Amino acid sequence: MGNTIRNFESKYIPEPNTGCWLWTASLRNGYGAFQLGGKQRRAHRISYSIYVGQIPSGLDVCHHCDEPSCVNPAHLFLGTNKDNMVDKARKG
Repeated sequence: MGNTIRNFESKYIPEPNTGCWLWTASLRNGYGAFQLGGKQRRAHRISYSIYVGQIPSGLDVCHHCDEPSCVNPAHLFLGTNKDNMVDKARKG
């Protein structure tokens, strides 16, 4: 797991004004893409798994900052798809 974390951490840069950790590697629809176990996965989900913990089945990893390329675990939260849509609508 140590090599995976080092590899992951080499692919983002901290943005000092917002606190976002911006993904600098491959993007898909604005979201970071990270190769793990032979599969391409969303980088913000990997970040949540590494730094916070397991993602329960059926939950999304959402962004407080609304920056899809951000992988800062402090900017991420778990929610249902409905929670994510309500958050999006509330923020306009």
